[in-house]
Amino acid sequence: MDNNFFESQTPSSRTKAEIVSTYFPQYAKIILRGGQNEIRYLDLFAGPGKYNDQNHSTPLLLAKQCAEDSILSQKVKLIFNDNEFSEQLRQNFFECFSTNTFRFKPLFRDRTVGESPELDNYLTQQHRPVNPYPTLLFFDPFGYKGINTKVLSQFLNNWGNEIFLFVNTKRINAAIDNGKFDELMESLFPTTINQLRRDKKYKAKVNDRLNLILENLATEFKTGIPGTLYDAAFRFIEEDSKGTSHFIIHFLQTSKRL
Repeated sequence: MDNNFFESQTPSSRTKAEIVSTYFPQYAKIILRGGQNEIRYLDLFAGPGKYNDQNHSTPLLLAKQCAEDSILSQKVKLIFNDNEFSEQLRQNFFECFSTNTFRFKPLFRDRTVGESPELDNYLTQQHRPVNPYPTLLFFDPFGYKGINTKVLSQFLNNWGNEIFLFVNTKRINAAIDNGKFDELMESLFPTTINQLRRDKKYKAKVNDRLNLILENLATEFKTGIPGTLYDAAFRFIEEDSKGTSHFIIHFLQTSKRL
C-alpha cells in the first residue's frame, strides 16, 4: 500500500466511508426486527481510523453512528482487522469512545487477509438453523489482493450476512493478462477466468472491459450461493482524470431465514 495513502482524505475516500457508515445502521435496524441479540460489523482492511489531516475514515464514522444510537450501542459488535494499523486504530478508537460505550467489546485484529487460515475459517463457518450474529462485511483491500470469491460467497450463505466489496477494476483489467498475477486472478475468478480472458479480447472500450469484470465477479458469487444474489455497483472516478478506477459493490442474498 502507498505509505502516503492516509496523509489526507480524498473526496472518493470520504464518499466510500459515508456509503458504508450510513448504510450499516439501517441494515442493523432491519435485522433487529427478527429479535436478533447481536449484529456484527467486520472490516478486514480497517486502516488507522483517521487520516493525518484528522478526517475520520469508515471505522470511526460507523462507530459514531452506533454509539449515538441507544439500541445499536447495545446490539452491535465491531470487529476491525488490519495487519499494519491495528494498534493505531485501537488507540484512535478509544480516544473517541470510552471503554463502556458499547455492550460488546470491540475487537482489533492484525491478520493478513489471504494468508490466515483462522480468518478463512471464520468467514466460511456455516450457521444453521439460525445465524446468531448477522454481519456486514466491508472488504477494501487497496486493490484486489486477498479477494477469494469462494470464501466470500460462503460467508454470504449465512442469513443476514452482506458484503461491501471495494475493488480496483483498473488494476484487475491489467492483471488479467499478466501471468505474474495468475494466482490472484484465479482467486477472484475461479470458474470464469479463462472465459473472461477470451471475452476481454473482444472488448475494445475500457468501460466495456470494466463491465465485463463486474459481470464475472457477480457470476462467481452466484455460483456459490443457493439463494438469489443481488448486487449493486457504484462507480468511482479517478481523482486526476475522468476515468473509472474503482467500484464499490454491495452483495446480498435473499434465502429465507430458517
